[in-house]
Amino acid sequence: MVVDAVKGKVPVLFDGGIRRGTDVFKALALGAQAVLIGRPAVYGLAAKGEYGVKSVIEMLRDELELTMALSGCPTLNHISRKHVRTKHERPRSML
Repeated sequence: MVVDAVKGKVPVLFDGGIRRGTDVFKALALGAQAVLIGRPAVYGLAAKGEYGVKSVIEMLRDELELTMALSGCPTLNHISRKHVRTKHERPRSML
């Protein structure tokens, strides 16, 4: 994983696939210091101009805050790797 490879020497930015606040939460939990939200912002701009971009950012923030609350994270600093599991970490059924 990139976060493990750089060992804190460079900031890790997550770019691509961010569509909801839950995506932001997962990226931060996996070790990203920031996320980039190009496509959703462009969609908001195309739909309603500056107001659309502002609405998209507010929606992402609201969804992130709700996800944090449901996960027991009062601040961004409380989001950690223990909040997510990757495909390879999931328990497998023995059935």
